[in-house]
Amino acid sequence: MRQWAENHPKGKLLARKRAAILQAAQAAFLEHGYEGASMEGIAQAAGVSIMTLYRHARRKEDLFAAVIANVCDHSSEEKQAEMDEMMRMPARELLLKLGVVFQEWLASPQISALLRVVITEIKRFPDLAETVYDAFFVAWAANLDSFLSNKEPCEGMNAKTRRKLCDAFFSRLIGTDAIRVLLGMKGAAAHEHLDRARAAADELLAKIAHQEQR
Repeated sequence: MRQWAENHPKGKLLARKRAAILQAAQAAFLEHGYEGASMEGIAQAAGVSIMTLYRHARRKEDLFAAVIANVCDHSSEEKQAEMDEMMRMPARELLLKLGVVFQEWLASPQISALLRVVITEIKRFPDLAETVYDAFFVAWAANLDSFLSNKEPCEGMNAKTRRKLCDAFFSRLIGTDAIRVLLGMKGAAAHEHLDRARAAADELLAKIAHQEQR
């Protein structure tokens, strides 16, 4: 399919159609579940033809993956500005900010609802688990790894070791309150998110210091 520049009229039209499709798809998955959502219903809700929908996503699995990717997308101007600001922070400040943002994001109604859909459908569609895990957790660790690779405490560190530390950082941030949120109960308070982010940041920096001393 021909690619158009974003500022080209047809490029803008395609972007609007894609946004409408993703919005309709997310609503359908949340309301009807993965199996209950139909490509025909999503096309109708998005105001596009079924052929247009299939140009954007050939299978429902691809469409669900696109919804997940869209939820995790940090390419908007607002998100990019936030990322650029974080890149300029000292390592500990960056870790605290990222730790709090991740916990708030994971506990948000949108993310919790999508996770419930996946959990409900996981036996029939096991590939969904990997799709969501990669987008929700692996991508966050990869971003942190990219951030830390340019920070002074991590200069010269083995790439595999640094990535393991990033994975451990996010594991440290997920508490039992994540289960409470999935169950529709009240999650952690803001000060608890900050306390957990501090503990995870201090633990990560201590491990980095230990690696430097070896």
